[in-house]
Amino acid sequence: MTSIRSSTRILLFVGLIAILAQGVYSHTYLSSVVLNNQALPEGECVRPHPSTAYDSPIPLVTSPDMTCGWLPQANNPANRKCPIAAGASIGLQFHHQSAAASDDIIDPTHEGPIIVYLAKSDTGAGAVWFKIYEDGYANGKWAVDRLLANKGRVDVTLPSDIAPGNYLLRAELIALHGAYALNGVQPYVGCVELTISGSGRATPSGVAFPGYYSNTDPGMLFDMYGSFTTYIIPGPPKYVSGSSSASSSGSASSGSSPSTPAPTNKPPSSPTSAPTSAPNTPAPAGNGNIRVGLNGGSSEYWIGVIVSGGGETTVKVEITDSGSVRSWVALVDKSYAFVYDKSPSLRAPISVRLTSSTGKQVTLTNIFTSFTASNIDTGKTYSSSSSSSSSSGTSTNPPTPTNAPSTKPPSNPTSPPANGGNKISLVSHPSTSAWWFAVTVSGNSAAISGVEIMDSGNARTYRAMAPNSWGYSYAAQGSELVAPITVRVTSNGKSVTATFSSIRPNLAVEASGSL
Repeated sequence: MTSIRSSTRILLFVGLIAILAQGVYSHTYLSSVVLNNQALPEGECVRPHPSTAYDSPIPLVTSPDMTCGWLPQANNPANRKCPIAAGASIGLQFHHQSAAASDDIIDPTHEGPIIVYLAKSDTGAGAVWFKIYEDGYANGKWAVDRLLANKGRVDVTLPSDIAPGNYLLRAELIALHGAYALNGVQPYVGCVELTISGSGRATPSGVAFPGYYSNTDPGMLFDMYGSFTTYIIPGPPKYVSGSSSASSSGSASSGSSPSTPAPTNKPPSSPTSAPTSAPNTPAPAGNGNIRVGLNGGSSEYWIGVIVSGGGETTVKVEITDSGSVRSWVALVDKSYAFVYDKSPSLRAPISVRLTSSTGKQVTLTNIFTSFTASNIDTGKTYSSSSSSSSSSGTSTNPPTPTNAPSTKPPSNPTSPPANGGNKISLVSHPSTSAWWFAVTVSGNSAAISGVEIMDSGNARTYRAMAPNSWGYSYAAQGSELVAPITVRVTSNGKSVTATFSSIRPNLAVEASGSL
């Protein structure tokens, strides 16, 4: 199989529209376990006791929550340790809201792998986790498809030769529907406390969570909407009973590594027909000028901007349009192009702002007058004294090179530059949405005592955002957040506010004052 079937793509899109229309936002959590074919009560031996308050994905694969789940409660002990013998099978039950038979388990668009680890540890700290189960992409179906077909249950056999003792079992479902963008992947993690009996002596080597995964791993940065023949399951090789270490097999599914996917549209703003043409790369500028192009298949819902020349490496591309996108929005570097695939839809003409690796900028006003693929010599370089161009966007159509231009990805928005002094800057997280809003805060030399959020919908009073190693987050409950969003930062009894005019990733704003 070389690509996702058209019917599958249509079903995903139609299903997403139906879900949005009903106001459903279906995440998942590890709910309970099945021992000796008997389902235990909700939360029995599970850390922490599950509830829908904990069903949000973990925001970053480097987060401390990757050890045993979302929120600090995931590090609290379970109510007891379940006894089980080495070599026995354990059932892991996932749910969205409750253990009711009518529960929808997880949104069917949240496709991805399911992985299970063990650790002979009471805390899960350090390089202690070894993989015992993995299910990725096979026969045109994902592990999540098989989970739904089995009503949310995954059955896992414990290795027969491991040493007895207290263990943590770590179940991980990785949703890939947003993984085409850096930090867009959604891991759902839960832990079960076990006391494993037996006469084995094996103590498999392990890896650390957080620490082992990277946000650029092939299984974490993956375009499930493009053409692919395989998916590489994250993590180390699976441990096989009787081996002195992990087996070299089982870390990939369905063959070889995935090829770079052709650009396609992504939900929720997909057009009725996705672009199918290959990247349209502008020719190298022999005179050193910056050349920009629109990728074939670009439309008001999805555009790819290709950049070459200019004398320096382009690391950031931003756009504004003549419709709703009136402030600069950063595009995502997808290796073949810098990509925009968000809401709202765009309206030509499009202006482009380019940033080089040394921080120089060139602004191209109304450079793209339509969404037709084009290659334009801007007449500008990064060393140019002028930073703007009023080019009408007339295409010169130079010959296409055999290799795409090499560009570095944009700088990580989780480490925004400080303005110096106590002027506060905030940047929305790459996974920010109307249901999960997160920010990083910089520019303050004093300790921050609190960060709060208030929206223009139901959250009309300030609500505390949860601190994390990378910033602050708020998970909406019951209803979506409505822009504009106000964030209040407090330090030493003094507060400043910053307003996000829209809910979108990587949006940088400054607070109204200094701390």
